[in-house]
Amino acid sequence: MNLNQSRRRNAKLYPIYKMFSWDLLFYYSIEFLFYTLTKGLTAAEILTINGLYIVFKVVMNIPGIAICDAIGKRKSIIWGNLLVVISMVILIVMPGAMSVILSNLIAALGYIMKAISESNLLYDSVATHGGDGLYTKLDAKGGSWYYILDGIASLVAGYLFVINNYLPMYICLGFTVISLLISLFFKEIYPLQKEQKNLRKFLGEYKHDLKVSMKFIVHSRRMKSYILFGAVFYGIISIFDTYKGDLLTDIGIPEEQFSMIFAILTFIGGLSVNLIPALEKKFKNRVLTFLSMLYIGSYLVIGLCVTKLTGNAIIPMILLMYCLAKMVTSIWYILEYKYLKNFSQPEMRNKITFTYELIGGITASIMSILGGLLLNVISIQNAILVVSLASLAILILILDYMRTRFGLRPEQYRKEDIEFVEKEGEETAD
Repeated sequence: MNLNQSRRRNAKLYPIYKMFSWDLLFYYSIEFLFYTLTKGLTAAEILTINGLYIVFKVVMNIPGIAICDAIGKRKSIIWGNLLVVISMVILIVMPGAMSVILSNLIAALGYIMKAISESNLLYDSVATHGGDGLYTKLDAKGGSWYYILDGIASLVAGYLFVINNYLPMYICLGFTVISLLISLFFKEIYPLQKEQKNLRKFLGEYKHDLKVSMKFIVHSRRMKSYILFGAVFYGIISIFDTYKGDLLTDIGIPEEQFSMIFAILTFIGGLSVNLIPALEKKFKNRVLTFLSMLYIGSYLVIGLCVTKLTGNAIIPMILLMYCLAKMVTSIWYILEYKYLKNFSQPEMRNKITFTYELIGGITASIMSILGGLLLNVISIQNAILVVSLASLAILILILDYMRTRFGLRPEQYRKEDIEFVEKEGEETAD
């Protein structure tokens, strides 16, 4: 199979693959119920474990990027999916909190490898002769299909959980196996340059790569402003994702209705990715401003409702705001890596993605811990309002900083904003 045929195969297969593999199916709508009723965990333990998962993702970035560069994108995707399968088996078979912690540790490495390699393989397959637009189209198509399938799965999972607590988990495991099987059919686009390295040399090279990547980010006003926005926005989303379940419980939503609410949100998220072309056309270089302000505005309305009003009348407003927030996160997860990879060469994308994931993970873990500590001193209602106001102020400052550094026309950027200059050896990637 020649190079063009490999690219076409990857491009055709990717949306189908992403539909099954982007994240776990039949799981998140019953996650809280499974942890509390089946595993016997408390809400506090769940929050701690979720925080540990973010830490695991930060820690696993280093071995993740090392493995991906050592074995190539295709094999990294395959091994990443295999690790996710193993993590699900552990979650199903082992009892108690340790099963969740161990499962999360293995899943963290698997999803890091997938996150580094999947989007890069797609970008390698389409980013020729003006194919950048095809990257967004195929990625969005796969994301939309995933949200539709996940919406159906979320709705059904609640009823299956009533029949047998483990039934949704078995089906979830089945879909991870399907993802693994589909990944076997991908083709590597750029041949892997194999070289025998000892551990010290291997770690030394990645220390150098990280140092050079960080130096590029520091000197590139464009990349620096974008990573600052992405890291903080990721942290804000992590906090509110944790608060969402707590608030639903606090306002009296029965636990058996969780899956229905998550199903509706998932359907809306899937449909919303189709709005990306229209949003980019309308808002151009202000898409991130629109999305972030809509997201924060949604939770600010929720915070005002739950702190100032009482009664069941506020529930429809809260759910409506959840829908708007879900639309934003669905669109953001599609655009996030597209903007990150602009102006990057194939050999540098892994390094830039690694640095972005590392900074974002550290930021999100710190913000999540602070968001959890806040719940120890104030109620969930007041916490949502406080975090919304603080996030609004921080994002306004960041967006103002980005205004003259990101989203410009190509000729408006400085050379340092779009070129990666590696001092050692005087090699340049632009």
